[in-house]
Amino acid sequence: MNPIKGNCHCGAINYELTSDPQLSFICQCRQCQRITGTGHSAEFVMPSQKANISGELKFYEMVSDNGNTVSSGFCPTCGNPILKKSSGYPGLLFFHAATLENPSLFKPQKVFWYASRQPWDYVVPGLEVKDKT
Repeated sequence: MNPIKGNCHCGAINYELTSDPQLSFICQCRQCQRITGTGHSAEFVMPSQKANISGELKFYEMVSDNGNTVSSGFCPTCGNPILKKSSGYPGLLFFHAATLENPSLFKPQKVFWYASRQPWDYVVPGLEVKDKT
């Protein structure tokens, strides 16, 4: 298997992943909307031990709708969101799909927090919908 690679907009943060994602999804919660500046985030889940990250991420902490502490990691130079960590899922990293060198590799499997969606935001039809994660 070839490593999966990605980076921020300016190139200060780079990552290489040594396994396939455990899950890929669209999240329509309000926090993801605000972090991405769109109607949803597109993310995939990796065990942290399978991720090699170069560069220093800056983190912003918040409390999610389900009560977990979520840390959003972004590039301090260009501001590009790269990944998230959640207290509810220790040992996992949630990477933003748009940071992939080849974003066409992203294939969402589910939609989370659908009830928080914006009426103008349409995602892939036919995905399994979960209102809570």
